[in-house]
Amino acid sequence: MSILDMQTGYGKAVLILITAIAVTLCYESFVADKTGSEFKPKPNQPCEGTPIEVDYPYHGGMLGPHACEEQCDTTTQRYVLYTNGKATQCQKLPGCLDWGEDQGVTCVPSR
Repeated sequence: MSILDMQTGYGKAVLILITAIAVTLCYESFVADKTGSEFKPKPNQPCEGTPIEVDYPYHGGMLGPHACEEQCDTTTQRYVLYTNGKATQCQKLPGCLDWGEDQGVTCVPSR
């Protein structure tokens, strides 16, 4: 007795379904261009929006406070301006994550 008989309509349908899933997964993993769906500013590009001035310096990497939280309930794009003159971009609206800070990517403040 065979577990899956490829001679039956059911067996062929299962094989087609498995093949379609595998092709879709491979396409999404290796071929599909997802660069437009993610916000990834280049290092040292001009900051966008208005500043959120914080009372601590930026030294690179993730910092404790969630400074961009201020952007969550507004429609104004923001960036974080640190006491040492460095700045990082908040996630593009409608997001409000500290994207630049978390990724270690700075931007140039507009001041």
